[in-house]
Amino acid sequence: MIRQFLAAVLIILPFASSVPTYAQDASQPAQQGFRILHIMSFNSPYRWTDAQLDGFKAGLGSDVKVEYKIYQLDTKRKSSPTEMAQTAREGRELVERWHPDLVFTSDDDALEMVARHFYNTRIPFVFSGVNKTASAHGLDNVQNVTGVLEREHILETIRLLQALKPGVKRIQVISDNAAYWPQVIGRIRILFREHPDLELAGVAQPITFAEFQHIALENPNQADANLMLGNFNFKDEKGADVPYPVLQRWYVENARLPDVSFWEDRMYHGTLAGVVVSGHEQGLAAGKLARARQLGITPRSTVLLSATVVTNFEWAK
Repeated sequence: MIRQFLAAVLIILPFASSVPTYAQDASQPAQQGFRILHIMSFNSPYRWTDAQLDGFKAGLGSDVKVEYKIYQLDTKRKSSPTEMAQTAREGRELVERWHPDLVFTSDDDALEMVARHFYNTRIPFVFSGVNKTASAHGLDNVQNVTGVLEREHILETIRLLQALKPGVKRIQVISDNAAYWPQVIGRIRILFREHPDLELAGVAQPITFAEFQHIALENPNQADANLMLGNFNFKDEKGADVPYPVLQRWYVENARLPDVSFWEDRMYHGTLAGVVVSGHEQGLAAGKLARARQLGITPRSTVLLSATVVTNFEWAK
């Protein structure tokens, strides 16, 4: 397999070509004692989630004294309707009970399950890592919520794959059925229509791990490569979600097709390549939005770019 000969390549780009940075207005001294509630859609430790929080803290600035409280919705592992309803209710109750000065949410679930219930209230919300559009989240006329939309580097990832494995043309999307993937799949479909040199071989959304394994091994759509989106909610024979590091390792050891994705943590668990969205840059931009909202800061723009190469997979340690 290709992984035996090539290190996984990881290029980190910000969510857009221009990311806001801010200079503090000298007439506005740094305020102290902010209470910030961070509601994670997923869990910690998890590289994507933790990077967003680290970036948020950097964007907010070390001169701002903050008391943080963190709540994990953990929807990647608690994915049943009953579990999600319970964690969402607990998150909303925490907002009402703790009285934060600002709520920072990461990823779509926290925005939809918690923040939506506080639209146009007195509590400021800032989000990052959101795949759906602002309109899909009902934000068009909301005054107390701002944030950072996450957008995938689809074409860049495919071109990188073609550089590693010339001749790749037919790409198959494989994903679980989380609620935010349809809009990502829609963006992928649009890009393929705009590039006739590429073919979308199919979109497979299996429910079980066994179905995922069948697709990966049998390649029913005759794809040249697989583009992996959601890989958290494939069920085992007992109905439990298969941990994604287990799934990734199985793919590396058994599947023959190269695979790509858009998120840094995937590379550390065996995905071949991807031009990825940076969780740190997502959080950094959100932190700067929070700083601007709370401290009255004048924005200016800059272009950020960073890169790294993954040479060892975490499960190989």
